[in-house]
Amino acid sequence: MGPSLQSLEDQYMLLTQNLSMILAACPTQTERDQVMAQYVASRRNYWSSLQKIFHDNDPTVASLVQEMHDEQQKIKDCTKHLNDIARVIDIITDAVNVGAALAGEAV
Repeated sequence: MGPSLQSLEDQYMLLTQNLSMILAACPTQTERDQVMAQYVASRRNYWSSLQKIFHDNDPTVASLVQEMHDEQQKIKDCTKHLNDIARVIDIITDAVNVGAALAGEAV
């Protein structure tokens, strides 16, 4: 598995491992729905890329992989501060959007 697919898998697994905790921190159903929508998008990014090819030496792909690593760290950091769930949702949304951009680079 190359770094591109690995970063999509890492994001999906990170969200899977923390999903219950993040959902429990959401005071409203609207926030839980937002978290679930991003979780589903992350899963879709990963699963839709499994049978595709990434050109890991492409500068755009390499840049997105690095950005994915940065976003993963932000998710890890924000799960320690779940009292600001709106910020957590924003961070997850940004990370999943980067994943979507990376998944879109697969051929």
